[in-house]
Amino acid sequence: MDVVAVVHPTDYASFPILPEIEELKKFIKSDTELYMMFNQMFTDDNGLPLAPHVPNYETMFEIINKWLQESPTYLEIDNSPTLILTHAMNTHAGFSAFLNKELNRYFKRLFDRWGVYLTTPASANVLNAGKGGWFSKPALAALMEYFPGLIFEEVFVSDPTAEHYGFTCWDSFFARHLRPGIRPVDAPENPNIISAACESQCYNIATNVQERDSFWLKGQSYSLRDMLAHSAYVPQFVGGTVYQGYLRVTGYHRWHAPAAGVIEKIVPVPGAYFCQSPAMLDSPISMEAPFDTRPIFNSLPFFAMVNARLLMFIEADNPRIGLYCFIAIGMQEISTAEPTVKEGQHVERGEELGTFHFGGSTDVLVLRPETNVQFLIKPGDAVKVRGALGKVLCAAS
Repeated sequence: MDVVAVVHPTDYASFPILPEIEELKKFIKSDTELYMMFNQMFTDDNGLPLAPHVPNYETMFEIINKWLQESPTYLEIDNSPTLILTHAMNTHAGFSAFLNKELNRYFKRLFDRWGVYLTTPASANVLNAGKGGWFSKPALAALMEYFPGLIFEEVFVSDPTAEHYGFTCWDSFFARHLRPGIRPVDAPENPNIISAACESQCYNIATNVQERDSFWLKGQSYSLRDMLAHSAYVPQFVGGTVYQGYLRVTGYHRWHAPAAGVIEKIVPVPGAYFCQSPAMLDSPISMEAPFDTRPIFNSLPFFAMVNARLLMFIEADNPRIGLYCFIAIGMQEISTAEPTVKEGQHVERGEELGTFHFGGSTDVLVLRPETNVQFLIKPGDAVKVRGALGKVLCAAS
């Protein structure tokens, strides 16, 4: 279950309007096309609200304004900025608006401001055992879902006797560290094992990936030139393999090297935050349905081409693997991907590469066609970070 901040429609008007919100509203009103789309995306053909809790874009801004001045809480409902925009993202007007590059630059300013707040001591106020607190019984159960038999402080660097478990801010909790010995590297002596970069769920594995493909249509197509932001490395991956995983909000958010090698290039790519695949537009939506049945979940391959992301090209020590690319992709909210390594640095398999900051996220591994990999997991499987994702066989004939 993915759960974050809750909207209380009766109290958001009491929050002072942030200057970034005012700037974004002025920008939308100054652009006739965007203004029209923002009015259309919240109503049906008869002018009736698609979501009663967000009847128009003015209400959307009031809710986001409040949300940006608070820390996300844990509650037993699936709730986030996606709740505010789920129905809007499912419309053609929303799709067109949320692809707008200038609009996404304004969104980034909003999320950068919230990101700063989430590094302050005040943001730790939800790190408690009270209702909605991240150390309440239901929250701890969700946080430990994939660590059976262990408790939080045994898995993560923390101190349950200290205030807020020793975390200084919300961000330090979200980007928490595993304790030594938790999620060890599988078969560390075997260079032919490719490790999982993230603690995630396997979403998709695609082979013979094309340089350019129709990723906006139904199916699970990946378009290398778009995904890799027209990098000069693209030709090396044509015909290769793509693995994609999905990270839960309640999970572990740091990434680790799939194979030992040298960091050749790190490329931050600006992009969209709230753009759903056009193949999923006008899909039936039930907020009570599991997250993995919603249009946004089935848009994960599309996100690899258009969303804000970070590309990390690594030349593996093992020539059977060679050059590979790890991609950290933001889905909504802050969607910040921060590398903790530098170009030219050598990393061992399982060594930390970087971390997400608060926001939905998905990870992608791109392999060359010469990398003959046999995956040891399948779509839907829970994937342990630093666990064996696949093994490299002799070079394909």
